[in-house]
Amino acid sequence: MDFKSYLQVSVEEINQEMDNFFQLWKGEAEEISSKLTDLNQSFIGACQGGKRLRGTLVKLGYEIASKIETKDILKPAAACEIFNTAILAQDDIIDKSPLRRGKPSLYYALGGSHYGISQTICLSDIGFFISLRLIAETNFPEKEKNLAIQCFIQIMLDTALGEMLDVEISNKTEDKSEKDVITLFKLKTAKYTIIGPMQLGAILGGADKTFLDKIDQFGEGLGIAFQIQDDSLGIFGNEKTIGKSVYSDIEEGKLTLLNIYAEQHCDSTQKQILDKYYGKGKIGQKELEQVRDVFIKTGALDYAQTEANKYIEKAKKLIPEIAKTPEHNRLLTEMADFLVKRKS
Repeated sequence: MDFKSYLQVSVEEINQEMDNFFQLWKGEAEEISSKLTDLNQSFIGACQGGKRLRGTLVKLGYEIASKIETKDILKPAAACEIFNTAILAQDDIIDKSPLRRGKPSLYYALGGSHYGISQTICLSDIGFFISLRLIAETNFPEKEKNLAIQCFIQIMLDTALGEMLDVEISNKTEDKSEKDVITLFKLKTAKYTIIGPMQLGAILGGADKTFLDKIDQFGEGLGIAFQIQDDSLGIFGNEKTIGKSVYSDIEEGKLTLLNIYAEQHCDSTQKQILDKYYGKGKIGQKELEQVRDVFIKTGALDYAQTEANKYIEKAKKLIPEIAKTPEHNRLLTEMADFLVKRKS
């Protein structure tokens, strides 16, 4: 089975696990008050869609570390996906993003007002708690389960710290460096998207510290490459394909390799364009094309792609130390290529 097929099968399994859980959760909430029904359904709707990459990596991490097959691993996989939706709901508020997964972001779907923002914060908090509950309700041995809960909490902390640092750096006027960008990528993407989910699954599979350290090294390079590609798609991608606005990263002044490199290599005319539009609020198609043109002509887009490929190749060199079978070797290699070459 190739990675795309493996991902597709995992998506179906994880979606079913989430559906099963949400059926129970809806009943619990409705017992408290029928007024919560529509709100909970809004969060459940926000959980639909997405690549399910994090949940798939929980499953893959477990399968590499353990020879014992169990459907119970789908609960932590679903937990990662619910947490992903919850943290993205808050991220959309911070970024003022109207779209997520090709539909209105949660706070926007709830009206975009103070009420919508307030309920989105509450719903995302619930998402955090039920994610932990899903892991706690598994039937894995207590030692592995407790370690997994600790791992999941660390994922949550790293993600929150990365978000805080992103907001802090983005709102400062002093020079921003490529080092700042890579630090953010390690916290907000590598640990949250690759390292954490794979380690979570591996821990439940009984992996030792040496194996977990190898995942950390592998996932760091892969996660950084993933985020570089994500940022490129966020500006140069197709809005229908990526499921989010191609304007929002520019409007919020998102810290990326693209804008850092462009600012360091632009001429006076190009700098005027960046100063006028990057991080300065609402723009239209004309302004978007001007910023895109700066990123292309300064070499920023090419540089970002080159760096992404470097990190991917670095990660690939560690695959033989992680994969325990030829099949796992192939899956990890194909996954690495998939993440940096994807269009959505």
